[in-house]
Amino acid sequence: AAGTSFKKLDEVQDELKETVQLEMKREGDNEFDFFAGALWFQNTKVGYIPKDKNEVLARLMDAGKQFYATIRAKEIEGNWLKLEIRVMLKD
Repeated sequence: AAGTSFKKLDEVQDELKETVQLEMKREGDNEFDFFAGALWFQNTKVGYIPKDKNEVLARLMDAGKQFYATIRAKEIEGNWLKLEIRVMLKD
C-alpha cells in the first residue's frame, strides 16, 4: 500500500471510491522526481506514488510493465485529499 495526496480534486473526490481503478503513468521528465509515477482518474491527475516508494515501480514501467492502483481509503487533511492506495500489476 502507498499514499498520495494532491490539491484541487473537488470535482472528482466524491467519485474516488474503492471500486475505482486509477491509471498509473510514468513521468520520467518530472523536474522534481526522475522516478515519478502519476495516478490518473479519467482526465484528472489525482496524485503521485510517494517518492520513497516509486523507484522500483518506475524501473518496471520503463521495462514495459503496466500498473494501476485501487483506493483503500481517503481522507481530507486541510486542503489536501489523502488517498491510501494499493498498486497492482496489470495482466
